[in-house]
Amino acid sequence: MSKVDDVFGPIPGPLMQEWGQDVVFVQQTGSTYNADTGAVTKTTTSYNVKAVITKLRIQELGGLYQENDVKILLDPGQIDDNYVTTGDYFEVPYDGGTQTMKVIDPTTYRGANPVFYVIIARPQ
Repeated sequence: MSKVDDVFGPIPGPLMQEWGQDVVFVQQTGSTYNADTGAVTKTTTSYNVKAVITKLRIQELGGLYQENDVKILLDPGQIDDNYVTTGDYFEVPYDGGTQTMKVIDPTTYRGANPVFYVIIARPQ
């Protein structure tokens, strides 16, 4: 454990529980390739989590990001301290359905362990 873990580690969990909305985080955990068919089969693990979803600030829209991209704030403890990658996505419920949001730019704030994730995701 580092000082960062001790000081900041306990903060995100209660904030996400109070302010977050229910979403499903789907993490790609592996894949297999079938040489006969050429098909790749991905294996995933789903986590029911609470996350805060916000719009990007205008200063963040240059370059890689698009206007409809969103910022998702997530507590690592909800996904067993696993790292978020660009192979992962979120399923966000809305009136009448579910919106899939693909991770395009995950940022991890950490000490010895992940403390907080700021994830840029793109609605699909």
